[in-house]
Amino acid sequence: DTHEHDHDHTSVTTPLPQTFIKYTEAQGTTYAAWSSGEWKQETTGKENHLRSPFLQTEFDEAQADGTIPKDAKGLGGSWSAVSDAGEATNLNMVYMKDIDATKVEDLTHAEMEGRKQAMYALTALKSKVPGFEQAKLRNFGTTVGVRDTRKIVGRYNLTSEDVRNEARFDDSIGIFPEFIDGYNILILPTTGRYFHVPYGCLVPIGVDNLLVAGRCVAGDKVSHAAARNMMCCTVTGQGAGVAAAMSIKQGRSTGDVDIKGVQAELERQGVRYL
Repeated sequence: DTHEHDHDHTSVTTPLPQTFIKYTEAQGTTYAAWSSGEWKQETTGKENHLRSPFLQTEFDEAQADGTIPKDAKGLGGSWSAVSDAGEATNLNMVYMKDIDATKVEDLTHAEMEGRKQAMYALTALKSKVPGFEQAKLRNFGTTVGVRDTRKIVGRYNLTSEDVRNEARFDDSIGIFPEFIDGYNILILPTTGRYFHVPYGCLVPIGVDNLLVAGRCVAGDKVSHAAARNMMCCTVTGQGAGVAAAMSIKQGRSTGDVDIKGVQAELERQGVRYL
């Protein structure tokens, strides 16, 4: 199996948030910088000039001068926010490869190794990034983040073409922007383009009265890089929940539910599906 794994989400407290912000602004890092080292990102080009929360050279320097071990691995990533109180939250700074997240032994190893590498990341940040000199770890991610394991084979299987080119479906249960992040593809939602999320990708073939929502909906690798995003998971989750309720109300299986009725209820709940 081929699996893609998320970074370890870590939060730290640093007393000099504005120092860090000024440092990142001075670096001028853009999304084009993500296509360096082992990361070779495919973009549409429109993302390349945008400012990016990406940190990599700081970890490279820390390894080069012995601040952290040279065999420290999987270091580099992005930060999301720094509060006025000095909390740097959601630091995506450790990534791990060659882990089979369907095996408990691999997950156990990833939990242990990920925390070890996260401590190396914190040491590097304290040494190399202004504002982090007195930083303290507040918490690790509660569990290792897994981007991809198994997916269903559905009544409809989403494709790269669908998520890149504004696919439209009669059984749409929601919409999601052209936002693809994974497998070295980075396309950001900056244009207003979007695709329909079809009910069919929630319906597995050969099993009746079962709906699957979240990152395991049916589709290829590139479509997964869109559908696995949390915002899209809320679309498929709400769609599955409404369809399950409507199937009971209609006295039908989820595979035979009246999609127009499902769409009407989603619209009543404020969902945009067209």
